[in-house]
Amino acid sequence: MTILNVAKVLGSIVFAPLRLRRNPPTPPNGPHHYEPTAFAADRLSATRPARDVTVAKTPPGGWRSWPPPVLAGCDEPLADGFADLRGVWKAHKGPMKGHIERVEQAGERVVITAGGVIHDMFADGTLAGGVNDVGEGGAQVSVAARFENGRLNLYPGGRGVAVVTRYLDGDEMIWRWGPYTSRLRRLDGTDVSGQQNTPSTVQR
Repeated sequence: MTILNVAKVLGSIVFAPLRLRRNPPTPPNGPHHYEPTAFAADRLSATRPARDVTVAKTPPGGWRSWPPPVLAGCDEPLADGFADLRGVWKAHKGPMKGHIERVEQAGERVVITAGGVIHDMFADGTLAGGVNDVGEGGAQVSVAARFENGRLNLYPGGRGVAVVTRYLDGDEMIWRWGPYTSRLRRLDGTDVSGQQNTPSTVQR
């Protein structure tokens, strides 16, 4: 990563809470964002494996309206040791309060859509399978992803300390991004304004 990219990443992290409060996001509209595909009984019986879907990339300049789910119709069960983080989540506590993200999963694939970017990855621990895209602020990022003890950890450059972590704590998700740790709740899409949205009751 170049010095310029490092500066962009650090700047985006430092000012992210302020940008979030100035321009809070709204949840996606439509049940297709909130109702993940039911998984097949096992990998052999899956009709649409995750690897059959082209890896999505952030569009130039970032997205303005929520893009459609990437893994719609993928019924490949999660890989062994992978926690089920699927859903639309909103941070209700922490520095990134108000942040909204959509998490999709199938097989070893994880797609996180939020803040104008799409981070589509295979959590196989490799840089080739990880996030090779732009991050918030437009900096190029190359990150390896893997599940460890039920946690989705992201490693810039594929090594060192995980700078992003997501894991379940009961019905909530803990999201650590750099120095910020926030708690998120699943939304069910009944109130697209995001003001009164309730925890999801979708069977998973």
